[in-house]
Amino acid sequence: MRRLFLVLALPATIAVPAGDVQATIAVPAGDVQATIAVPAGDVQATAAVPAGDVGATAVAPAGDVQAATAAPPAAVLPADFPDPDVIRAGSTFYAYSTSSGTRHVPVAAAPSATGPWTVRGDALPAKPSWAVSCEADPDCGLWAPDVSRRADGKYLMYFTAPSATAKRRCVGAALSSGPLGPFRPLGDGPIVCDPGEGGAIDPASFVDTGGQRYLLYKNDGNAVRRPAIVWLQRVLPDGVTFVGPRKELIRNDDPREDGIVEAPVLVKRSTRYVLFYSGGPYTGDRYFTGYAVSPSLTGPYTKSASPLMTTATLHGAVQGPGGADVLGDRVFFHGWVNGARWMYTAPLNWTDDVPAVRQAG
Repeated sequence: MRRLFLVLALPATIAVPAGDVQATIAVPAGDVQATIAVPAGDVQATAAVPAGDVGATAVAPAGDVQAATAAPPAAVLPADFPDPDVIRAGSTFYAYSTSSGTRHVPVAAAPSATGPWTVRGDALPAKPSWAVSCEADPDCGLWAPDVSRRADGKYLMYFTAPSATAKRRCVGAALSSGPLGPFRPLGDGPIVCDPGEGGAIDPASFVDTGGQRYLLYKNDGNAVRRPAIVWLQRVLPDGVTFVGPRKELIRNDDPREDGIVEAPVLVKRSTRYVLFYSGGPYTGDRYFTGYAVSPSLTGPYTKSASPLMTTATLHGAVQGPGGADVLGDRVFFHGWVNGARWMYTAPLNWTDDVPAVRQAG
């Protein structure tokens, strides 16, 4: 997708008090986001520079204490907006969610990552011809959309829909000239669908450093008592033409996951690839966001000893934090509130290319 990150050396000197003080300094800038750690006695100060689409991190040695930005996750869209996918186009942020209400793919827009967010309508007003109708099956919603901008300037959407013939959920694609849509389905059938594997859900796009495009998705094996696996499939620049065989990245082999891994998002850092995913049943507070790392795009990936976010690590501020997306130095995700899944965001900090969500409490 737009998930490429650069680690740059940014020489800077910032004077902060020594001793046991933690210092955070906000500096306005142009088109670069920078987190600069500067020595100051026993303090490591962090200066956050918000701006455009590039994330830069420079770290200098410090003393015994590292100060990082700490803030509780913000409920930036307090309404049902599950599995949020967030992009930035120009100066506007756009978010897309699993079906909610009468909208197939709700789309929201905001002038900044933290809002204010406004739902702007349905990005995919016409369902694909191969999808089951709501008259035939009330479980007819579209799940976990993913939107990215292709090299030709058009916007590609992946989505999950129940197939009328396969009787399982499958991954489809749609195209639009703009981020608000309307997106129009491509082709007469899904681009990924294997009923024997439980179908395919939770697609995500990834563009590597050299511009090569990939599709990630999960076969829904846990729905048919088979392994649930996150796959990586190389595609042409159109995003829908497959090249070569798929590669397995991770599967549901950790007891913490309750047999479920899903919602993959891949990020390239300077020293490794970081694969974010959700684990556990999405229906409650045991849903969590984990990650796995690899020095190579195709793996092997090693899951972290501790998840990125759980209900407990967020001190109960978010119930079941999952369905996450990463954009720059922020993570977007949903959490349960009175039977709905609200959209939240929190700062995402990196140390030696290892992610962490910092929050007060």
